[in-house]
Amino acid sequence: MASELDKFLEERSKFEIPKSDVEWVRRLAHEMAMGVHRGLWPLFFQMWRQPDETVIFDENLKAFGSRRWKIDNWRQPVERLHGTEYIVAGHDHFTVTRAAFDLLQEAAPYDIFISYRRKDSSALALLVNHRLQQFNLSPFVDMALQPGGYWHADLEERIKDCDYFIILLGKETLSSLMTIKEIQWALQYEKTIIPLWHSGFDLNDQTWADIDRAVKDAIQQTNAIIVQDESASGYNSAIVELLNRFGVTP
Repeated sequence: MASELDKFLEERSKFEIPKSDVEWVRRLAHEMAMGVHRGLWPLFFQMWRQPDETVIFDENLKAFGSRRWKIDNWRQPVERLHGTEYIVAGHDHFTVTRAAFDLLQEAAPYDIFISYRRKDSSALALLVNHRLQQFNLSPFVDMALQPGGYWHADLEERIKDCDYFIILLGKETLSSLMTIKEIQWALQYEKTIIPLWHSGFDLNDQTWADIDRAVKDAIQQTNAIIVQDESASGYNSAIVELLNRFGVTP
């Protein structure tokens, strides 16, 4: 069974390491604060500092640094972080600051396409759209298309240009040929696909036996966020998990 650290690293691997120096520092501080929030490492870190090397003693943070950020020597990262508001460093320790935790309320400006079947998921699509907008993400639902436009081509173009593709799956969603086509476009353009199962959707239902294998693989349970309880709290838990996928901790 994967450890909590393994799960965290798999989640964060979906986000590229920024090339910009400023964004590199912000993302590292963000993820370090997120690890503290999730109990993966402490707020206060002991370290061993020498002129050419800095060693972190916490094993989880060391693994996070080497596996996620390719950091084996923490001298330069600590110096870069110490020059910001995100950590306070002494000779043999450093502490993550409130400014780093404030980053947990921010999200990168990703463009997100929300795919759904109106009959199954209209209310949920509106809710997901609203919650993502609250955290400065940029979701799109197809009700925003201009009447009379070339909607088929418009949808494909929007999927081609998006960063993430969310598919809301209710009991009958896969009976929509348009929904299947949208998933196929997301696969064609190599988008990160986030399935959200609700209302008792079951991919093992024999009704979907003839669905394209690539589509099935993209929306399988291991990749999905699942509404476990058809209640307000159940849907809220699923949306919080969805926000976590974008680096937001509400």
